Amino acid sequence: MIAKLRVFEYGHKLRSCNDMPAKLPVDRGLGKHLAPNVNNKKTFSSGQLDKWEEAKEGTPVHADPFLPWIHDMFPDSTGSVIHFIAQNKRRCNSGKVHWDDIHLLEPQVTIMQPVSVKRIDEETAQKLAPSLWTDGKGSDQRYRLAPHEEADADGMFTRFICRFKAMDYTKSPPTLITVGETLSTYPYNYEFVNYRKEIGDLSMLTPKGKDNAMFWQSQQRFECPVPENGNLQSIIASGEGVLSDGTPSVYVDFVPIRTAPRYGKRMSYFTPDMAGEEMQIPTDTFGWGDLMKSNIVPSNNRVVNDISGNHPPRLMKNGFDAQLFWGDRHVIPRIEASGRWENLPVCKPPASNNDKIATEVDKPVKKKHKLAACLWASASFTTRGDAQAVSDTTSRLIEWIEFHLLVGFDHIYVYDNTGAHTDKVSLESTLFPRFLDSEVTRIDWPCRVCNNNIPAHENTGERSSQYAAENSCRVRYGPTTEWLSSFDVDEYLIPMGLFNSMREVVDDATKSGKQILTFKSTRAAPQHKYMEPFHGHKDCGTESDPGCLIVQPGHLFAEVYNCDFVASPKPEWAERAKKQLYRSDYVLAHYVHYATVTQGLVETIEEAKKANHRWDTHFRESQQTDTVTDESNQAVMLHTKTTVPEYTTEWKKRCKFGFKPAHGQNCRVGFPWPLNNDKGEKKSTPEGYGYNCFTNEILSEVWLPKLRGAMEQRNARVASITKYRKLKEMV
Repeated sequence: MIAKLRVFEYGHKLRSCNDMPAKLPVDRGLGKHLAPNVNNKKTFSSGQLDKWEEAKEGTPVHADPFLPWIHDMFPDSTGSVIHFIAQNKRRCNSGKVHWDDIHLLEPQVTIMQPVSVKRIDEETAQKLAPSLWTDGKGSDQRYRLAPHEEADADGMFTRFICRFKAMDYTKSPPTLITVGETLSTYPYNYEFVNYRKEIGDLSMLTPKGKDNAMFWQSQQRFECPVPENGNLQSIIASGEGVLSDGTPSVYVDFVPIRTAPRYGKRMSYFTPDMAGEEMQIPTDTFGWGDLMKSNIVPSNNRVVNDISGNHPPRLMKNGFDAQLFWGDRHVIPRIEASGRWENLPVCKPPASNNDKIATEVDKPVKKKHKLAACLWASASFTTRGDAQAVSDTTSRLIEWIEFHLLVGFDHIYVYDNTGAHTDKVSLESTLFPRFLDSEVTRIDWPCRVCNNNIPAHENTGERSSQYAAENSCRVRYGPTTEWLSSFDVDEYLIPMGLFNSMREVVDDATKSGKQILTFKSTRAAPQHKYMEPFHGHKDCGTESDPGCLIVQPGHLFAEVYNCDFVASPKPEWAERAKKQLYRSDYVLAHYVHYATVTQGLVETIEEAKKANHRWDTHFRESQQTDTVTDESNQAVMLHTKTTVPEYTTEWKKRCKFGFKPAHGQNCRVGFPWPLNNDKGEKKSTPEGYGYNCFTNEILSEVWLPKLRGAMEQRNARVASITKYRKLKEMV
């Protein structure tokens, strides 16, 4: 077994903690990728792609799909836990062409299904599994798969062995020594989430990858408890384990425990305190029961359904029967004989995690920030399907940050994806020194999107880099932020009614018990009065007869696009692309538009009994916790997605009042209704163009003047700093 293991080294790229998380072996490549991320037809199963070559140049996950596709890792502020932020690589592709690859990547979901283990000594391991490889040493900790009633307390719901090492500087040369092993934990039980999400027999895994449509499985989190070994935890928490040049002194090996997957809800593996002594199992619609008969280990004739009422407290009357499937001799191979992530650096905790504000004894710790936003941005990028290149990101980013600081956001975390496209530039010079460190944090995030197809494509897109960035941001900065959000730089939140800031909005929501504020999304248009003729595209006419329009320079994006095609209150269909503000303590996972895992969803039946309220197998978020904002009296979102000139072709015809457009020929230029009144007699401009959009008067009259003033002050500050630096260079 050990002779078949291959070693891939990434230390030449990831030299120190200064390279984290940017240079983790995710799949950067700077364009030198084995497979395109748009219209990809290449597969590993066909031999067109080489999994070993990908392991060398990008990530080893296809070579060993039990390895999580790690995008970020960091300790918590106490140094007691290492967080791993990963993506489910199985979701990168869909469709018939990729079925075989999808099947090979089943372990990417299997590692989301907990197993239970018991520690054993070397002698017992040799007795139970004499054929397993051994190096003759008897000091290593060994494990076997065991049912819940036999498992160790910290091995009830695990999936990885975490082996910690530290550099011993008393030796010459310094040597890594093992300082302890722990068993991984989950932030929440994925299988339990699956059990409560739908009424039907929803399976975390399906043989042909139909589970790929379950976007909540895209983001993954795993945690390694740090051993209580001397002052190891305090060294990690303080950052003392990282030398001044960024060299780490503590490392961790992340070793998957490999098992067959479990299909369907009837194979869920719980304890009675989670879902009761007997799960409510739906009809076996898809025949998952047949798959339960595979991989069974002959041991004794015990069958789970024959358990009497006096069964052990950890054991349920139905569901996955661990002893039937694993037997009692399933010893886990030695770490040295296992495929694994080895010597992952343990770096410093996120800086802001150390900045909580002390309060009175017995009262919750007040978080540093009340309201913060996560942004995934790039100096340039292409839209889905590579349909168009967008280059106005930096100017948009500056305006967006300025606006949201103005309306009450405390901090903006920018995940800079520029490095996925080039190593020549980044957003560093765009953000600093313009903004203060207390206002903006930049995280270098060069991992690319694994699939940039449009959602309607047979091989549906998976913007893995963006989803992992949001996951990272919530885990890194949620502990110090009361309300968190993930937005794009073309989405503006505007306080309405009597609210003077978004801080006031979330304060009011907190008082009324809200956990999630949802903002409906509709598309705004650039107003005609801010546009000028354009001909620099093949579909845009000639210099003498330009057929398109482009936004004039010198205007604010929020000003130009203050022209929403849909009036408030927006209809229900506008929730399809909704965005949310959420309380970070309540929302445990968030996926761009939706809170996918919440405290309500993961509540067990035992916890509900103690809280004296009803518990149902199927959970739905209530309107008391998740509410759509009142767009006139609370807050509204303006979606200012860029309208490129070629989208305005034939605008003179398409925008004429009375024109009946064919599919895809709508007017994309805004002509605001006078006084926002679409019920009056006037339906068109004096030139005959139909009124078609509504302006936000509070944005126009209150926030745009403030935004201009704030940006002028900021520009003056930047000019002063630049002048000072030039004078200093001259001296």
